[in-house]
Amino acid sequence: MKKHILYFILTFIMVQMSFAANLSEYAVIKGTISIPDLKAKEITLYNVEEGKPAVAATAKINSSGEFGFMIPVSAAGFYYVDYGQMKSRNQLIRLYLEPKLDISLSITNKENYVLGGKNIGQNALVQKANEIYNEFAPYSRLGGDQTYVDFYPWLDKGVAKADEFSKSIKTKDAAFNKLLKLAVATDVEELTYTFFRMPRSAFPDKDDRPAVIKTWQTDKKFTDPDLLKVANGLSLMSNYFFYVSMNSGDKPKRLDLAEAITHITDPALIDVYLRDAVATSKMKIEEYEKVAPSIKPFMVSDASKAFLLDYEKVLHKSVGQKGLDFTYKDINDKPVSFSDFKGKFVYIDLWATWCGPCKAEIPHMKKIEEDYHGKNIVFVSLSLDKPKDAQKWKDYVTKEQLKGIQLMADKDFGSDVAKNYDVNAIPRFLLFDTKGNIINADALRPSNPELRAQLDKLLKS
Repeated sequence: MKKHILYFILTFIMVQMSFAANLSEYAVIKGTISIPDLKAKEITLYNVEEGKPAVAATAKINSSGEFGFMIPVSAAGFYYVDYGQMKSRNQLIRLYLEPKLDISLSITNKENYVLGGKNIGQNALVQKANEIYNEFAPYSRLGGDQTYVDFYPWLDKGVAKADEFSKSIKTKDAAFNKLLKLAVATDVEELTYTFFRMPRSAFPDKDDRPAVIKTWQTDKKFTDPDLLKVANGLSLMSNYFFYVSMNSGDKPKRLDLAEAITHITDPALIDVYLRDAVATSKMKIEEYEKVAPSIKPFMVSDASKAFLLDYEKVLHKSVGQKGLDFTYKDINDKPVSFSDFKGKFVYIDLWATWCGPCKAEIPHMKKIEEDYHGKNIVFVSLSLDKPKDAQKWKDYVTKEQLKGIQLMADKDFGSDVAKNYDVNAIPRFLLFDTKGNIINADALRPSNPELRAQLDKLLKS
C-alpha cells in the first residue's frame, strides 16, 4: 500500500514538474473589457505571418467581460488583441510576447487600455508605441472627416514625436529594440500613405505633399526582412507603391510590378509582396501574361508556387469555353442573337446609363469601333439597365449617337448574360473568337492601349 502511495506521489510530482516546464514556454494574458454598448462576445489574438495579422487564438468574453489566453510562444514577437476595433483603426493593443509573461489588460474605452500583471516584459514601452499609432490613426480611417488641412500641419509634429520616442528605446534586448523601432517607423509611414488612399471632402494640389514624405522615398526602399514581423509590414509596401504610382509623372499610372520590385532588396520581401500584389491586382489575362515572365522568377517560396498554380487556373478557367448564346432586342425591338456573329470576333461592353465609369469608356468605345470598322470584329454594347428604363436607354443611345450593335438585356443583373459571366459590377468587357468561344470573360477596357495590340494580333492570326 505504501509503495502505491509513494508511486502516486512521485507520479503527481513528475506531472506537476512537466506542467511547470511546459508553462515556461507560454505567455498568459488575462483581461476585462467593459466598454458601454460593446456587443462583442469573442476576442481574438493575432500574431504576424508574412507581414499580415494571422489568428493565433480566440477566447470568449464572459458575462462579466472577462477573457484570457495562455499562448505558446516559440519565438518572441508582436501579438495583437482585437475585440473588433482593429479594422476601424480605433485602438491598437499590440503586445510583445515572450515565454513566462503574465499580463493583465483592462479595456474600459476605445482609446486606451490599462496594462498590468506579474510579468509584463517590455510591454510598457510597447504601449507608448501604440499611443503614437493611435495619434496617427484618425487621419487614416475610412469615412473619417480629417483632410489635408488638418493632417499636414500635424504631421511634422507627429513624426518628430515618433522619432524622439524611437531614440529613447534602449533596453538590454537589442533584438527587441530593433523590432520596436521598425514597428514605430512602419506605423508612421503606413498610416501616412493610407491617408492618401482615403476618400476626402478636400484635396491638396497634386504637387502639394508634406516634405517628410520625400525623405522616405529611396531607390532601395525595402531592405529589412523583419518588416514581415510587423502586422502592417505588407500594407506599408502596398500603400507605398500605390502612392508612388499615383504621384509620379503627369498623371496616375497602373503600378508596374517589375519596376516596384527593383526597390526591394530582400528576397523574402519580394516574394511576399508580389504574391499579395498579384492576388489583389485584378489583372486581366493579357496583363498577367505580359508581366509574369519578369516576376515569377522571384516568387520561389512554396506558398507562392502554390498560389500561382491556383491563380492561373482561375484566370484561365473560362478560356476556350463556348460563349452564352443570348438573344436580346436592339433599340428598334429587333431580336439579335450572339450566334448571329459567328465567323467574327466579338467584343461586348456590359454597361448601363446610370454607370459613370461605363460612360467614361464610351468615347474610347466609339473611337475603337470607328478605327476597326469593316474588319472581322463586331462591337456589341449590351445594357444592363432595368427593364423599366428601356426608353431612357433608347433615348441615350440616340442622343449620344452610339455605334456598333446596341442591345438591352431583359432582366438587368438578373439576366442570363449577367449570371452566366458572374457580372456583379460594371463596366465589364467580354471577348470571343470567331467560333464563339471565350478569349477573355473579363477583357481589357477600350481605354487600355493594350486592347488594340491584342485585337491587331487576333485579326492577323
